[in-house]
Amino acid sequence: MIISCPSCATRYDWPSRQPPPEGMTLTCRGCGHGWIEARPLDVIDVVAHETPRALPPPLIDHAYEPDGEVTRLMQAAREAREAHEDRRKRRFRTLQAWAIFGVVAVSPLAAAAALPEQVVRLAPAAIGVYARLGYDVNIYGLEIRRVEQQHVTANGTRVLTIKGEIANISGAARKIPWLRFGLLAPDSTTDLYHWTLDTGARPLRPGEVTGFITRVASPPETAGRVQIRFAHADEIGSNAGHD
Repeated sequence: MIISCPSCATRYDWPSRQPPPEGMTLTCRGCGHGWIEARPLDVIDVVAHETPRALPPPLIDHAYEPDGEVTRLMQAAREAREAHEDRRKRRFRTLQAWAIFGVVAVSPLAAAAALPEQVVRLAPAAIGVYARLGYDVNIYGLEIRRVEQQHVTANGTRVLTIKGEIANISGAARKIPWLRFGLLAPDSTTDLYHWTLDTGARPLRPGEVTGFITRVASPPETAGRVQIRFAHADEIGSNAGHD
């Protein structure tokens, strides 16, 4: 084993393979320097030199772009407003269509209820519909009033006399149409006997009144009611007869 002097670097061959005892004092023969020989120590580098690991790249979500997201939200809001406005317009058009349909459907009925005389003049057959509904339509502007019946016997024959008045209740002059008389049983709506009469009176001015009188011999004994109305065109001029 070789030992060197710390002062003059003189080398000595230590006779033993074992190192000198730790803490042994030695003296150099060349320079006379003395020193304490210590056991050599192995110096170990305790600092780990690791290869730096590469850090993962930063995560960047390219799918989220603030400006693009704001644009999409604004577009979605605009589309929602447009869709809502479109639905509102469609609802309005639907309600408007139903309103027009209702007016068109109801208008004839309203006109028929408010102007029955004009309706019957245009469509005479409608008077039967009004009658079934309980409407007494007066298309003539005339009113039959104060009807009286009188039964007498002349030369052994029964005679029924009917008289009354006709008044113009309209605001214009009215020509008096023929009158139709019908004799009915108390519990029936079918004529037992009927006839027509032309009063021969001139047209009545507004508010004027004229009288009428008619007689029938040997009326049916079962007749209990008299029905008087203005005659229809196909009834004018008909003689007394049985239905």
